[in-house]
Amino acid sequence: MKRFICNFFLLFLFFGTSLFGEDGSKRIAWKPIPDANGYQIQIKDKFGKLIVDKKIDTPYHSIEELPSGVYLVRTAPLNLFKKPAVWSVWKDFEIIISESPQIVKEIEKPILLPKTESNQVKTISPVTIEGENFLEVTKVDLSKKENQLPIVSKEVKSSERIDLKVDTTDAKSGPYDLTLTNPYQKPKVVKNFVQVEESKSETKSESKGNTKENLEEIKKNERVKAISEQTTPSSNGKIMETSKPITSQKTSEVAMQTTTQKPVTQVKQKVTVPKGKPFRDYSYEEMMVFLETDVAVNCKNTKIPALTLSECHKTYVILNFANEDNHAVFEFYKLVSENENNRMSAYRYFSYHCSPRFRPALERMELQWKNRSNLDPEERQTLAEELSKFRACTR
Repeated sequence: MKRFICNFFLLFLFFGTSLFGEDGSKRIAWKPIPDANGYQIQIKDKFGKLIVDKKIDTPYHSIEELPSGVYLVRTAPLNLFKKPAVWSVWKDFEIIISESPQIVKEIEKPILLPKTESNQVKTISPVTIEGENFLEVTKVDLSKKENQLPIVSKEVKSSERIDLKVDTTDAKSGPYDLTLTNPYQKPKVVKNFVQVEESKSETKSESKGNTKENLEEIKKNERVKAISEQTTPSSNGKIMETSKPITSQKTSEVAMQTTTQKPVTQVKQKVTVPKGKPFRDYSYEEMMVFLETDVAVNCKNTKIPALTLSECHKTYVILNFANEDNHAVFEFYKLVSENENNRMSAYRYFSYHCSPRFRPALERMELQWKNRSNLDPEERQTLAEELSKFRACTR
């Protein structure tokens, strides 16, 4: 059902305004003037053309036929001769149609909002809402139970798009519902519209409830590693046990071979940032070079890649996730950080957003798995779970 809103402030002596009568019709009304012999109302459109000029008996006038738009209005009480006694000043008012807001496509998976592990900068992320019937007066709320995400700014780009900037610095992790409300309409609620990533303390509490199968998988991998370390490949491709001593004769033969062979010098090829290549097709080494070159020179309070920054302030930065590539680069930055919680968060991100596959992330996670003995048990277990999902992704 359509409803109409009139932003109108008309002052004339004791005049006030209202939008709706008791029946909910669209009208302009004011306080009756004692001894008035009727009223005269004039309305102009935004071009200054007089479109309404009527003498009426009631202290209100229907504007049901006026389309949405900006107008000017003035009124006057009539004297005994049915002439205007005194005119009010011209005042602006706007008519807009209020309909129930709609989301064009209710996403199957929530929008992930990151949490930067730093006490020096805030985490402010952009969120775009696409749908229909959005107004300047549309109320937007992101909340779960009694927890609400602070909305730093709201910009209504059009009737089909709203851009938000959301502060997740101190937010509790988990999903948040989106609620859109237009005046005189029922709220539109979208469950689990965004999700704030988990903090380190929460991931630790969740790790206690991990399944026995995951723990067994880690133990199994450790056993495989121990066995593989006891054997080394020989020159002919066969496996030779390192625990057995090499005879002096074989040792001399090996020494003779090494002296007669020409020395081989390995030249390490310099890695550069490829041009015209999608980020998801970079190698791990190429992405690392990109991070070294993509430094935000004008943002000294953070080392976050310049590509992923929208605004830089003294106490916080605003991230730029205008597309999936920007978000993926930011998650890769977390993947190679020294912060354990950032890395585990990135493991989960890439295993979930695995199509199209982000190659540098997969290569980095594989490298982490090879060096898993350097990780603590909690991160090793998370890596085992998420890397398994990443490898087997069929989406």
